Amino acid sequence: MIRKTALLLARQSWFRKTILGTPVLRDLAGRFVGGDDLPAGLAAVRALNARGIKGSLNFHGMHVEDPEEAARAAGQAIDALRRIRAEGLDAHVSVKLTKIGLDVDLALCRDHLHRILDCAAETGGFVRIDMEESRYLETTLQMFEEARDRYGAGSVGLVLQSYLRHRSGDLDRLLDRGSRIRLVKGGYREPRDVAFQAAAEVDAAFRRDIERLLARGISPAIATHDAEAVAWTRAVQERLGLGKDAFEFQMLYGVKPELQEQLVADGYQVRCYIPYGGDWATHLVGCLRRIPAGLLTRLARPAPRT
Repeated sequence: MIRKTALLLARQSWFRKTILGTPVLRDLAGRFVGGDDLPAGLAAVRALNARGIKGSLNFHGMHVEDPEEAARAAGQAIDALRRIRAEGLDAHVSVKLTKIGLDVDLALCRDHLHRILDCAAETGGFVRIDMEESRYLETTLQMFEEARDRYGAGSVGLVLQSYLRHRSGDLDRLLDRGSRIRLVKGGYREPRDVAFQAAAEVDAAFRRDIERLLARGISPAIATHDAEAVAWTRAVQERLGLGKDAFEFQMLYGVKPELQEQLVADGYQVRCYIPYGGDWATHLVGCLRRIPAGLLTRLARPAPRT
């Protein structure tokens, strides 16, 4: 109930204005959100690139029910791909299918996705399709595989969630077809029969998938802020004899920046997921839920200028 209430508040325009008008909250938002529009998101990418970190831009939000809003979101992804190419930035674009119309109409969503991928093919860009709640899993897999076969693995990749029960075969099947996978533990509240609930079970599934992905994947990405999972990934990489540039660590913008910079200093590839515009207040609420209360005051201090 608390989580639902927080997300409901985050979608209200007055709540967003309150954040922007409250210095402590505004500073926190600046740490976890790329900004209100594409120029601000691109500025965040430039600052990260200057520190050796790559970017993945996401016009934030999901579960759009207005066809015009879905079209605007697709247009944002297209504009981002063009600006990334024009400015020579090291960045991808991430999209959620429900942001570009999946809840409105399947054909509409597919059309928007193909428009985005036409632009990616034209600009040499790359688009990652985010995974959402389990009820969208089969449709997301189908649309991704159609897109991969049409545009190639160099243009489109997918996110998979390790905490889902009975879905380990998805990873093997996708790797058999040369898919580019971003692996996460899982980020949605799911029923017990759908997803592992205990942290030990989730961690064990994630470790198994990390090893499989590193052993067989093309440009694999491991998305985690868990220091133990990072250490496990590094150990597997060394055991398999892989170079440090054979894969990427991926993390959320503003979450554990010290770990991100340490990995870069150690020679690893790091990419930050940068939400901007759209429904970014919901992302901020999600980030704040990850932070122990005692750290909020320290995090609210003015961020260093880069």
